[in-house]
Amino acid sequence: MQEIFITNKNDFDQPGPLRRQDFFFPRSERVTIPIIAAQHMFGLGLADKTETLIRLGWNMEGEAGVRKLANFVFTQGVMIEAPVDEKQVSLPLTSVHDEQPAA
Repeated sequence: MQEIFITNKNDFDQPGPLRRQDFFFPRSERVTIPIIAAQHMFGLGLADKTETLIRLGWNMEGEAGVRKLANFVFTQGVMIEAPVDEKQVSLPLTSVHDEQPAA
């Protein structure tokens, strides 16, 4: 299952139930969710967000509802591989050679 980050940049917290799973999007916090959940709850990837606005109850708010929806920002995490400088690592690193055999 592919996941993305969503950040709620509105001035309110937003609950988001989906298929017996409760999601919660606190204001100004980044939350990880499945892409399919973002598509359903926030219309991610849809050109026409009308159904999404109706589902959220924001369709009668006009431009204010559209702005609320636009304030949910989606980002993708990227893992970067880089060499480890053992002198700068704060966690203890062990290798197979450092481990003591069990007595």
